[in-house]
Amino acid sequence: MNQNNLAQQLQYAFQLLQQGQREQAEQIGRTLLAQYPNQPDVLNFLGQIEQGRHQFEKALRCYKKGLKSAPGHLQLLNNAGWMEKELENFMQAEKLFLKALKVDSRYFYARQNLAILYQEQRKFAKAKRLYLEVIRQQPNLADALANLSTILEKEHQLDEAKSYAGRAMEVNPNHRVARLTLANIATRNNAFEEVIRLLTPFLQLPQLHPMDRAVMAGKCAYAYQELGEYEAAFKLYQNANQLLYHHYEPGMRDPGMIYSPAAFRAIEAAIPDFNFSDVKNEIREPVFLIGFPRSGTTLLDQILFSHSQITVLEEKPNLVDAFTEFPATEQGLNALKNASEAKLRRLRSSYWANVKRETGANKLSPIVVDKLPLNVFALLHINKIFPGAKIIVALRDPRDCVFSSYQQKFGMNAAMFQMLKLHTAAVFYDQVMNIIMGIDAAQAFSMHFIKYEEVIKNFRREVQRLVDFLDLEWEDSLLEYQATAKTRDVTTPSASQVIQPLYASSIGKWKHYRSWIGDSFEPLEKWVEMWGYPASQISDSGVGHSRI
Repeated sequence: MNQNNLAQQLQYAFQLLQQGQREQAEQIGRTLLAQYPNQPDVLNFLGQIEQGRHQFEKALRCYKKGLKSAPGHLQLLNNAGWMEKELENFMQAEKLFLKALKVDSRYFYARQNLAILYQEQRKFAKAKRLYLEVIRQQPNLADALANLSTILEKEHQLDEAKSYAGRAMEVNPNHRVARLTLANIATRNNAFEEVIRLLTPFLQLPQLHPMDRAVMAGKCAYAYQELGEYEAAFKLYQNANQLLYHHYEPGMRDPGMIYSPAAFRAIEAAIPDFNFSDVKNEIREPVFLIGFPRSGTTLLDQILFSHSQITVLEEKPNLVDAFTEFPATEQGLNALKNASEAKLRRLRSSYWANVKRETGANKLSPIVVDKLPLNVFALLHINKIFPGAKIIVALRDPRDCVFSSYQQKFGMNAAMFQMLKLHTAAVFYDQVMNIIMGIDAAQAFSMHFIKYEEVIKNFRREVQRLVDFLDLEWEDSLLEYQATAKTRDVTTPSASQVIQPLYASSIGKWKHYRSWIGDSFEPLEKWVEMWGYPASQISDSGVGHSRI
């Protein structure tokens, strides 16, 4: 077969693939590969078939085999880079995209994919520069316009974000990312009818991916809530969470997963007989900021970061090596209880190496605050590794905490999976607080409890107490935490809220939904009393008293 016939056959195979006739297209590709075992275009085609099946490793093998014959093949370099990204081999992905651009600097596909890679790694400055270069090459490339708009919105450059999202919508009125950006901007501007107008049509699309449907439903639900239409809001929250539950449930069945309910039960059971360390070594020890999700930890993070003597680490798994060494099982926690000083010293070094890798800082501030709410899971590990560590516990009305968590669309793990149902979220809250209070009763740490509502009502007093706990002097920069927040890459759901002035409207918001909550919050009642919040009063409307 001559090259013209090969090209014609490949073109025909691509047409079949685009028409959904995958098996016929693959058969042609396999036949061609038998005749031309190392032909790069054939290998690129077969790689795309495997990629379409989400068989990323098989696809990558095809692309790499093709690159052996044609090291400068632009499509192979670009596709191989994308597969490396999907397999989370980010350094290899970056090298392949850069090599493609070295072969041909005009090849905007590789430039855009490199920008996406940087965006996913939260290297926003690099991503922005590349998207702007792509847009200069291809002014009507909707994906580049929309992706750039999301970065600008996160950086609070709302006018520019709206402009680029609008340009993407002019090219493709149904561009999902552009619509989401415009909806986020509308939410920030309290234009809730606009949010509903932008997103509701998408909720009707049968081909919409369940994840996208859940995100959009959640944003519409929030808009209905702010308009006072609570029944419509609750139905959308419930529908979104049901979609996420069914999507993730098959992968959440392993009781050995980190943050699983079984792991938390093992930790709680280990506390009474745990060999807590009271040895105060002459070592540097961080402060850990913990609490149930949506308890105000991001607000405290921003306030503390405004102090010149504090570095705040925002939700990074710096203790991952400790969890690997001593998993939260009966056997793993028994091993932790009797861990040798040599192992603990190695885990301390590992922790600080992770911190420096995450921050890129050669010199950290005198006080390092490690903010990760679910480091509740790590309190036994922390006691052995950093026995002199101080612990800040963020508190908020348990009902607001749990309902706000139910509303959010977190990155999914075994803990966040519990938030998809109100009753399991309430049971999880009970588990978390049992661990905190068990640790407190054992006097394993110096602990400071701080209520979100009190920070709102008595900011100066509560922050002064917090600063005193950390043995620091007051700085007026603490009053300007919103300005500090605008300069940071905040990764939590509260990112757009912490730059706003303090507000009390989030206090007691769960009350609007009492009719639908029913008895799901029963596990919270003892904590409502413990923390001194007003007792629950279930609505007498007669609507809904089953667990959700």
